[in-house]
Amino acid sequence: MTMKKYVCAIALAGVTLPGTAHAGEAYLGVSGGAQFAENSNNQGEFTADVAATPDWGAIPSGTSLAWATDFETGYHMGLHLGYEFDSGFRTEIEVFYGRNDVDSHANLAAGGAVIDGVDVAVLTRGAPDAANPTVGAVIADGQGSLKTMGVFLNGFYDFEAGGGFSPYVGAGIGLNGVAVKYMPSGVPVADDTKSSFSWQLMAGGTFDLSDNAEIYGQLTYRGMERVDIPLTLLPADLGVKSNQTIASLGLRFKL
Repeated sequence: MTMKKYVCAIALAGVTLPGTAHAGEAYLGVSGGAQFAENSNNQGEFTADVAATPDWGAIPSGTSLAWATDFETGYHMGLHLGYEFDSGFRTEIEVFYGRNDVDSHANLAAGGAVIDGVDVAVLTRGAPDAANPTVGAVIADGQGSLKTMGVFLNGFYDFEAGGGFSPYVGAGIGLNGVAVKYMPSGVPVADDTKSSFSWQLMAGGTFDLSDNAEIYGQLTYRGMERVDIPLTLLPADLGVKSNQTIASLGLRFKL
């Protein structure tokens, strides 16, 4: 069974199984925390021929294009509307927003050849000059961001540990809007938003503050499909993918 099918089965179980249980309570929650984005090994190809420059040959359409992007630690915010069943199951709709700024880019390759040491004119299509920086120097100054926003359907199971504490596990599936903005050294390279199917696995613990309020901590691993982003500097499309680990704290209020 593939990871997507496995996650879908868990999430659907969280939705369907509680239907046979006794009535429970609805809740509204808010959460926030740190978002750690994995490096994106961007991969794509040129969509049109690129003319030669004095220090680099012509690049035919269909030539592969790739580079690696590192992200800084970012933030994540969520709004949650759910229903808690007496059986221990919970179902939830989560709306979220997260952002990670770009730290740096490196290892830009065209046709498999890394061009970090080449005059940046190969990208700008300008005239080579000894005073020009190299491609590597320009892209090392990352700038830009990766923003994610969307909605998930989550299913959880809460374990009663006593003393008002309940550890839990969960899974979810959803739609993730991915906004990619790459501006190395302030040069616009990519700026577009695409949708991606996503899944997530969660584990955490809840502590009762009162009969109607509780606080919780949660660790989430979120996976996303690669999104194809058209570049603005070059005639090319670039596939971007960055799974995320999220450490969050939240509050739930029973309605």
